[in-house]
Amino acid sequence: MQLDDDGRLALAQTLYKKTGELVDTKNPDSLRGHADAKYKELYEQTGARSFDVRIGDVIVGTYSIKFSKPKDSESHEVLEVENYYDLAAFVTELDADLFRKYAETELAAFADWYLFETGEVPEGCKLVEVVTPAVGKEYIGGALKVNTQAVIDAMRGQLSQGIAGLLEAENE
Repeated sequence: MQLDDDGRLALAQTLYKKTGELVDTKNPDSLRGHADAKYKELYEQTGARSFDVRIGDVIVGTYSIKFSKPKDSESHEVLEVENYYDLAAFVTELDADLFRKYAETELAAFADWYLFETGEVPEGCKLVEVVTPAVGKEYIGGALKVNTQAVIDAMRGQLSQGIAGLLEAENE
């Protein structure tokens, strides 16, 4: 059967949806999830970071292991309330009623706000260093690159007439 543009579109959309499910990188049970697990295991066993993807004896692409970039340790200070009673006493000594009302319900937020506005650490508070630990290079998955024409050539004669016709028409 010869497909018109609407038929080719319907076939392509169906293939797109179904193949999308097969290559979903977020689903460990998809073909791609299985490939990711296989190549991660091969990397851990051999240290190899790139693998040929073949159809029969024909190389049609590569699968490469990806890693995150290392991140240095980070440090910054945050305001921590040591004693809410001292902080409350500090706030009640302020002249502005607005600050007092705010401080009654949001003492820690007020202390942050006051430090930001004045640069002064309110009584009952201290600056505490927060350290984000360094992160080394981590495995984050793989990159699959496939030569579409090589796949079509390797599969020539083995695809259904509808799919082969769709792929050939798209390459013209």
